[in-house]
Amino acid sequence: MADICDRAQAAELLHRAEALDRARSRPAGPGPLYIGGVACCRTCQEPICSARLKAVPGCCQCRECLEDEG
Repeated sequence: MADICDRAQAAELLHRAEALDRARSRPAGPGPLYIGGVACCRTCQEPICSARLKAVPGCCQCRECLEDEG
């Protein structure tokens, strides 16, 4: 028969697993710079087009600056 400690431990394991899944699904890196609520490139501070943001969630550079680096 499970006691309160066993149930608390099971709940903690579940919450920890959910938190790890959320953390792993987030993009790595700083993400875009927000200027006036608009996602902007961290290099040139110009807005990042919505298609790029949709294709690469959390990107921090516009396509032009990324290509200039490469």
